[in-house]
Amino acid sequence: MLKLKLARQTISKNLQLYLPFLLANAVLVGINYIFFSMTTNKSLEKQNYGSGLIQLMNIGLVFTLAITFFFMIYINGIVSRRRNHELGLYSILGMTRSDLGKMIFFIDAIMFGASSVLGLVFGATFVKFVGLGLKKLLDMERLNVPMFSSVAAVICIGYFAAVYFILLLGDLWRLRSVNPLDLWKATNKREKEPRGSWIFGIAGVVALCTGYALAVRMKVSMDAVTSFMLAVILVVIGTYLVFIAFSIIFLKMLRKNKNFYYKRNHFISVSGMLYRMKQNGASLASICLLLTTALVAIVTTGTLRLSQEATIKLYNPYDVVMTKKTPISHADKMTIQSRAKDNHVTVGKYVNMTMTEPIYGNFSGSAYSVSKGVDMSTENQLFAVPVADYNRIQKQNVHLAKDEILMYSSKGGYDKNRLTIKGKTYKVRHLDSFDFYFDYQRTIFKPILVFAKDKQVCEQISGKWLYAMGYDVSGKKSDLKKYTAGLENKFMTVVKKKNSQEPYMDSFTDRPSVSEMFNQLFGGLLFIGIFVSIVMLIATVVVMYYKQVSEGYADRDRFKTMQQVGLSREETKSAINSQVLTVFMLPIIGAAVNVGFAIPAIQKMLVFLAMYDKLLLVKFGIVSVAVTFLGYVAVYKLTTNVYENIVNR
Repeated sequence: MLKLKLARQTISKNLQLYLPFLLANAVLVGINYIFFSMTTNKSLEKQNYGSGLIQLMNIGLVFTLAITFFFMIYINGIVSRRRNHELGLYSILGMTRSDLGKMIFFIDAIMFGASSVLGLVFGATFVKFVGLGLKKLLDMERLNVPMFSSVAAVICIGYFAAVYFILLLGDLWRLRSVNPLDLWKATNKREKEPRGSWIFGIAGVVALCTGYALAVRMKVSMDAVTSFMLAVILVVIGTYLVFIAFSIIFLKMLRKNKNFYYKRNHFISVSGMLYRMKQNGASLASICLLLTTALVAIVTTGTLRLSQEATIKLYNPYDVVMTKKTPISHADKMTIQSRAKDNHVTVGKYVNMTMTEPIYGNFSGSAYSVSKGVDMSTENQLFAVPVADYNRIQKQNVHLAKDEILMYSSKGGYDKNRLTIKGKTYKVRHLDSFDFYFDYQRTIFKPILVFAKDKQVCEQISGKWLYAMGYDVSGKKSDLKKYTAGLENKFMTVVKKKNSQEPYMDSFTDRPSVSEMFNQLFGGLLFIGIFVSIVMLIATVVVMYYKQVSEGYADRDRFKTMQQVGLSREETKSAINSQVLTVFMLPIIGAAVNVGFAIPAIQKMLVFLAMYDKLLLVKFGIVSVAVTFLGYVAVYKLTTNVYENIVNR
């Protein structure tokens, strides 16, 4: 058919326009196929915590599908605008609107078919490697990931068929509402000089500052997620308004600066960008937000994975940790030894500690404000321990007065030298380490341990007692699992408090189970974070590429005219570099600023997963931004070469 032949010719003659879109779509097909393969994998579902991991992957899948949809619509709009030039030529030669519609149908069909085949080949090739990586990452020895899943392929291709159908409807609708003779003119139509609105610019700054303030001042509380989402919405709105409004204002200010503007390179770059800055600003804002999303995803999940061992130690400083409301009896220890013998496990030395029940509250200046009830504002849980227990566990010989306490908490805790608890002020000596520091009942509240002179002083802080014991074990992995499972059934019992109807539960945790849980939780989150970041970065690179392509075609005639009146190739290259550098570095700078303000909020969110090491988060964030910046510069150089080739063609 003639229309099919013309569609193939259109694609082959404009590979610089269609090929990046085709390859990006193929990669997205492959990534989503891998996601679908994992979420429909029966072997993964049967693993311990497998169903929970699949639910996490489904959340990541929904996010990548949404980004894929909006990305394809955005890039297709750029491609269709460039395609209008050739369609206009065909309309002048006699093709009807119906003929043009059929030609668009075949172009979209070819793109869909090629991207689907390439994407499935890519996905089927790498899904096995991803499966092996996930198997290693999550320590799932029995995980089986087939190279090809027909169910995943059908779902994936069905989704992309629906997206391409929506793209086709949009292309046909635009064709119906435009006079075919105007298509030729539309490509070369010059934009009017845009107005820079101070109102929108100031509104953007206010939205950004409010979002940043919410992120920085966010508390570790039950409503932290709501505050974080509100901050994200404000930053997105503010970023678009600032980039669109202030970029125009900024260029107009440069134009008013005669010493800057009336230099050859600056004159060409500023005058050229100003007339396209409304669309350009939106593209720059999109690049900034895509980079921000990729960085936040990888920084959050990567930090969690790096802090995994510290989190496991916080839950289980010893292989087995149990806490009771009554003293741990000789009968309890006999049960421990008996079950160890039955399961061929060797029990190490017992470490005992007596501590008060936690009092929940927050630090306010130099005082610990006790909460009347655990609510959304509560951050900490404070325990009192006799200093004799500290000396025995740490092999120290510390003596305290009644108004003195030792304090230990994880990084970022209380750092003052005096602390008032329930109206009594104590001199504080801070500790660098404590071997039996753990999170009682594994809550979201940060544990604070204070060591007092004796039980009498401890009871002034909280008069109810807990009895903790920890010990290490050795043996085969399978034997350890059987041993700890049997003990958990024995000691995790619900009993009644004396003179009270309120139930309480003895606390029992073992390192093998905790390690497996966090390995699969944090490993799964890292898996999702990596894939989400890849999708974001692919979208970023393609948006950057098409931004340069569209500007190259828009500027080609202007540069040709200037070259005809004496502008050299070297001067053209210098002007191009000046034009690109004027605004092109703004997105990565904006992304770095966004991530910088997001780190305090991320740290508060990670507290819910018992990650308290803010310094680790900051370091990993800096490294991630630095690596992304280097990649951004590399892409900038490649896309600038594409721009130069189009202009000099």
